[in-house]
Amino acid sequence: MTVEKKNETVLNNSSKKAKGNDKRRLLAVLEIMKRTDEEHPLTKNQILDKVVEQGIEVNNLKTIAADLAALKELDYDIVTDYSGSYMVGGQLFENYELKILADNIANARYLTAQHSQELIERIKKLASESGEELIAATTVMDPKLKSSDGKMKYKLDTLFRCIQKKRKVQFSYRKPGAGRAVIYTVNPYALTIYEDEYYLTTAFDSGKGYSDIPFNFKVQRMTKVEETELPVRNISEIKILADGLGFADIQSYRRLMKNMWSGAKAQSVILKVQPYLADSQLVLTADRVKENENEEGILTVFTKVIINTGFYQTLARYGDGVEIIRPEEARQGYAEYLKNMLRVYEKEN
Repeated sequence: MTVEKKNETVLNNSSKKAKGNDKRRLLAVLEIMKRTDEEHPLTKNQILDKVVEQGIEVNNLKTIAADLAALKELDYDIVTDYSGSYMVGGQLFENYELKILADNIANARYLTAQHSQELIERIKKLASESGEELIAATTVMDPKLKSSDGKMKYKLDTLFRCIQKKRKVQFSYRKPGAGRAVIYTVNPYALTIYEDEYYLTTAFDSGKGYSDIPFNFKVQRMTKVEETELPVRNISEIKILADGLGFADIQSYRRLMKNMWSGAKAQSVILKVQPYLADSQLVLTADRVKENENEEGILTVFTKVIINTGFYQTLARYGDGVEIIRPEEARQGYAEYLKNMLRVYEKEN
């Protein structure tokens, strides 16, 4: 190889190396700037130092200035404060929004403590420096309240995919106190979080027993969750899950059922509610609410529910703040439910 050829090869290699370094440096500057905000702006010198700490060559401050200008041209909101320091003006998420996500993950009982911590660490990476400090300093997680089921994330992933692709799902399920698990193949329609636990709303195939009644399965109790190739049953066949026009109306169904107890028939109920429960879920989800003309502050609540043990359990939470006015069968059923509770404490030890 001639001297000229050798020199040409060296120049080409140097040029490629320089271009590669430029790309690495620009990406590094971008990641550094994503961590800035009004409370944590950076000078060009500070940006240069942080880039060099990553083992990336920087010629001088003009190089950093050129990188910042390039990011601006790419529509990144790089702004300068009164002191000449640089920061990102518009973050994808506000710090308080990321904090809300972190709190929900920390308190999600369906996630293990390890998985929760991993997710919170990822959320921190989306935050500015002050946002990361906020999340680290104020997020509390009690490991005793977390799930011990390390497969929960895989179960949820399978269930979400089955709902999205409208495929039946198969799983083993052990009810509380049951001797052994039962294998179910069901039509999945929705996943609902209730009291920090995931529940799967399903229906069996038509022609089978209870085919018109939706069932809610607690995901925590499922094992061996598998997607099938079978298409789901059309939701319009299950009247209480549809809007009457053949479309899913899961949200309305969630309002009808109480304490995750299923049923096929909704009934109109009138309740007498004390004023201190005006912002309770029972009142907020009602069809209609009006103030009682004869009793100041007392609310008359008109709503539709599935009348069963789940409904009675929900009312019991509000103590003497709620009274069933109509229908009479619901009033009598609730009275019997309360009597049965009282009998537990009237037994002689």
